[in-house]
Amino acid sequence: MKATNNNSLMVQGNDSIASVNEASYLFGACVCQELERIGMRYSYRHVMKPLMENDSLTQLELVKITDLKAPTISITLRNMEREGIVRREKNDNDRRETHVYITEKGKKMYAKVLAALDKAEKTMLKGVTDKELKALRSTLDKMSENLKNEIK
Repeated sequence: MKATNNNSLMVQGNDSIASVNEASYLFGACVCQELERIGMRYSYRHVMKPLMENDSLTQLELVKITDLKAPTISITLRNMEREGIVRREKNDNDRRETHVYITEKGKKMYAKVLAALDKAEKTMLKGVTDKELKALRSTLDKMSENLKNEIK
């Protein structure tokens, strides 16, 4: 998979912002490559973490937690159910409500997802000192705060 980041073309005037954008894109591409290697679709990552942190969630709760649209969640869950990663059950008291549970296969796959993220993170941070990371974090926190204040 060739990694190209068309979003970097949209950044004008500041090489540091372009570098942050590129590093973020390449991190995602590295994770995506690892997930493909273990046979998992990249889109599943949004749903797996909340399901691992809860006994079960409704599809509506997943929509709210992930900020994905209901049809996207529905299609993702259908695919995950077909692959045996999750199971869905109608609520006996309210048939409109569907609860989603992660299966044992899904739990094993989630462990592989965490390993893929860890591998990508280690690759990304190779040769970067703690002092550099601390300075980067401080700078990114300031930049994020500026943007949060702008979009309120």
